[in-house]
Amino acid sequence: MTADFTAAKTTPDLAFVSQHLFTAILWVNDELSITRLNAQAEQLLAISSGRLINQSILTLLAPDELKSKQSFSIDNLTHDASENGPLDEPIYSLTERFNQAQNYQQPFIDHDHVIITPLNGNLLLSVDYSVTPVIYEQQSYFIIEMWGKDRQSRISEEQRQQQQYAVARHMLRSVAHEIKNPLAGIRGAAQLLQRQFIKFSDAATANHDTPAISAPSNPSIDTHDDLHKMNQKLRNYTDIIISETDRLTHLIAQLLGSNQLPNWQTLNVHEPLEHVLTLVISQYPQVTIQRDYDLSLPELCADKDQLIQVFLNIINNACESMTEFEQTLRQHTLSESTELPPTDAQADNHIDYEPTLQIQTRVAFQHTIVGQQHKQVLQITITDNGSGIDPALIGQIFFPMVTSRAAGTGLGLSIVQDIISHHHGMIDASSTEEAHGRQTRFTLYLPFTQPVTET
Repeated sequence: MTADFTAAKTTPDLAFVSQHLFTAILWVNDELSITRLNAQAEQLLAISSGRLINQSILTLLAPDELKSKQSFSIDNLTHDASENGPLDEPIYSLTERFNQAQNYQQPFIDHDHVIITPLNGNLLLSVDYSVTPVIYEQQSYFIIEMWGKDRQSRISEEQRQQQQYAVARHMLRSVAHEIKNPLAGIRGAAQLLQRQFIKFSDAATANHDTPAISAPSNPSIDTHDDLHKMNQKLRNYTDIIISETDRLTHLIAQLLGSNQLPNWQTLNVHEPLEHVLTLVISQYPQVTIQRDYDLSLPELCADKDQLIQVFLNIINNACESMTEFEQTLRQHTLSESTELPPTDAQADNHIDYEPTLQIQTRVAFQHTIVGQQHKQVLQITITDNGSGIDPALIGQIFFPMVTSRAAGTGLGLSIVQDIISHHHGMIDASSTEEAHGRQTRFTLYLPFTQPVTET
């Protein structure tokens, strides 16, 4: 008796359990009214529980059937089918499927179902869902589980990309390490050779009256000036070797990335954002900045300097893209006006384009980042209306050495990807065609808290 009482006491509450599941769960009574749903269902459907409670499940799954104000019987459906030709099997309404599931206590699953609900501006969502009839406290219910097709695809795509980034990063670091040591040797040899040229030149200057260094086999070196010019030319060559070696060493350092762990600190994410925007405004005064900040955001645990680097790389790329697009529009306008006398607007090289950078901060609820479910994460969206990203490159832009610019190294977004990964976050990019240019959007997701220790 005591054991039974203890077991009953320790049984978890169903509402508590459903709130901690990854799956969207809806409880529906035998009248097909929604009586309960968890936070994952709210997130998936983008509707609050207050708007869904007591609504018919048909509002979500079969709005046309709900509007008809009637349930079609099997006989009616069979009669309709006989008029239009024989059917291999009868067609059942969703209400009938619920009734059959309850009568026979048999669950059913519907794949690739498109939800169009007027409760949230005709939201279009593709889902798989299952319906399981249950009896709880002597009352009949249906438990509906939903899996968003887009969400599952996004999670799978994120995991695949993270694996590809890790493989590409490992390969590049291995190659970079192999190149780094020979570069150091080349630079050292060039420096030693340059010192010898300096000593050689100094010795020739001190003994210019007795040119013992002159070689009879080289008649072109017959004067002190010729010898000095040759030494200077050789030193220029060594200078080139050293400078180019330093440039490659710097590039290798960027490929290898920093081994320093993030310096975790609590901060307001708007501080590094505003710091970067101050720099951008001074460098690109023609760009219009539109801020859409959620000032009620919780504080973020992050490395402030690394976040500044992330925002600087993304926003600089956006401003450069908008500047290039504006120049392209001006050239196009001028080329169109070559055959006509220039108007005042053409003389001023006027175009109907305003480079605009939009920054938005929000909280995203029940978000999954590389397999890790978070109740809430920081969402930062940076949007520009520049030239956009080539669709062929959109899935590769975070790989090292991938760039669409002739002068680019393709390392800026790779560094961004590394920093965001160290912060256990993720970044997504999209570029869509609009009336004036492309809308290019970078969305960053960062957990508000970080692990206590880093290894």
